[in-house]
Amino acid sequence: MHAATTIVHTLSRWASERPDQEALRDRDVTWTWATYWRDARLVARGLIALGHVAGDAVAIMGGNRAQWVLAQLGAMAAGGVPAPIYPTSTHDQVRHILANCGASVVFVDEAGNVDKVLAAAPSVRAVVAMAPLTHADPRVMSFAALLAAAAPVPDADLDARITALDPRATGLLIYTSGTTGEPKGAQLAHEQLVTMGRTMADAVPPARFTEARVVSYLPLSHIAEQLFTNLITLQTGGHVTFCGDLKQIKDRLIEDRPNVFLGVPRVWEKFEAVLRARLAEATGLKAAIAAWALRTELAAFDAETATGRPVTSLRRRLANRLVQGKIKGALGLDRLELACSGAAPIGKETLRFFASLGIVIHEGYGMTETTGIATMPPIGAPRFGTVGRALPGVTLRIADDGEIVLKGPNMTRGYLHQPDKTAELIDEDGWLHTGDLGAVDGDGFVTITGRKKDLLITAAGKNIAPAEMEAHLKTILGVAQAVVLGDRKPYLVALLVLDPERADAIAAAAGSTARGVPEVARDPAVRAWLTQQVEERCNSKVARYQTIKRFDVVPHDFTVDGGELTPSLKIRRNVVAEKYAGMIEALYA
Repeated sequence: MHAATTIVHTLSRWASERPDQEALRDRDVTWTWATYWRDARLVARGLIALGHVAGDAVAIMGGNRAQWVLAQLGAMAAGGVPAPIYPTSTHDQVRHILANCGASVVFVDEAGNVDKVLAAAPSVRAVVAMAPLTHADPRVMSFAALLAAAAPVPDADLDARITALDPRATGLLIYTSGTTGEPKGAQLAHEQLVTMGRTMADAVPPARFTEARVVSYLPLSHIAEQLFTNLITLQTGGHVTFCGDLKQIKDRLIEDRPNVFLGVPRVWEKFEAVLRARLAEATGLKAAIAAWALRTELAAFDAETATGRPVTSLRRRLANRLVQGKIKGALGLDRLELACSGAAPIGKETLRFFASLGIVIHEGYGMTETTGIATMPPIGAPRFGTVGRALPGVTLRIADDGEIVLKGPNMTRGYLHQPDKTAELIDEDGWLHTGDLGAVDGDGFVTITGRKKDLLITAAGKNIAPAEMEAHLKTILGVAQAVVLGDRKPYLVALLVLDPERADAIAAAAGSTARGVPEVARDPAVRAWLTQQVEERCNSKVARYQTIKRFDVVPHDFTVDGGELTPSLKIRRNVVAEKYAGMIEALYA
């Protein structure tokens, strides 16, 4: 590991020390550290040839691919500030971001997004296509053409820009994904990116791994994927395999077999649904062995976390040889040393299910404005239901109203050109207000209890954080998503989304012959069974005023394209309330 002032300098050092080691793989094309550095430099010189001035923003809009990170590192090397845009962003969001950051060069990977950019920002100077495409506008150029444009720019001119990079200057703009309102551009300094990469790498005992191997598949416009694709791999001299299509993630995992994997809760829940369905197919001796193996591994995990001492019993080794090793191998996670979850709460039952498979998921907490992470559990010893302790150098306290507030070297300096929003985020004493409600136990472990803005105030004046009930509802077999509503209403209601992978299992549990989500969602026997489950799994565990009085089942999944989810797969509560207003109002009829 190296002391470096920016990740550009880190890339340069790996190119010098490990020139022939593979660093990036995208489909069948690979980059060594030397060719990674060479192409990032060509991007930088190409941008300079286009008239790029140090300090200018460079927007990047597209799916995960090698050209994405080459564009980012190249823009940084040229003294620029990468400004990622979610490829699913609307015209208005693209217009707002480009106007806010002032980018005159935009990297894209789809013809549709070329049109979106040109329509949203008619004055843009150049649009660089990261993937092959044709377009009539003369401002659209291929990635290869950008690299070729570098020829007239001397290496010395680029070296001067790299030397002049200020670690305290903004090195990356990450725009909030927008659960509500317009995206805001959090300014993250070069030194914060380096510090966060080092913090993540240092948290992992060297006995686990020294070089991170990751599959990059979550949006690079999100700070969480930046942490893994760019920061921890650059810090450790690791390896990135790109997966531009979430539907291909299982194949990419099997091909690359990463030792580090980040999954937002929805991804882990999808894996869980498939695995539980396959385990349920086993019969006789196979089913008995699988059940024994899962119990054995979970008991060993519980003993390890309780005592702090490793469990290496013959029973555990045999269980892993017969069952867990085969399951992890089939997933492509047999070399996994660090499994992480973040961006949204994940259920304890999901965490314990994966622990029974020998996959210990570490749930951290952070936000764009904290450079991704603010708290993290000890590696190998998480406390499920908490998000770990504050990172070294981070001060965390609970304000009088229950809000988590933070100080530390990883906090943003504020939102670009939005002083009013910055003042709402960071108070006069320098505390960053997260908007999340939480608690801290005697050992410093943090529990997230809800969002301030999500607080529901019932007609009776009760303040209720819906996250607790939503977590309980998601423990019901086959419930993939749950949204609790009831602001200014006499009681709480919920919308449930069923997992297509488990629709038949739900029907079987309810004694129904219905098949497929739409049919299962309508079936009276399923409704009766769900009513019982809501009572047992949720209402019996909360105060009377927190109970769910009525619910309905949405007959399809929530999606990014449908607007119910952000690109990082968080629920857009306001969109759900508006889109399903008729269904919700019927629950109060």
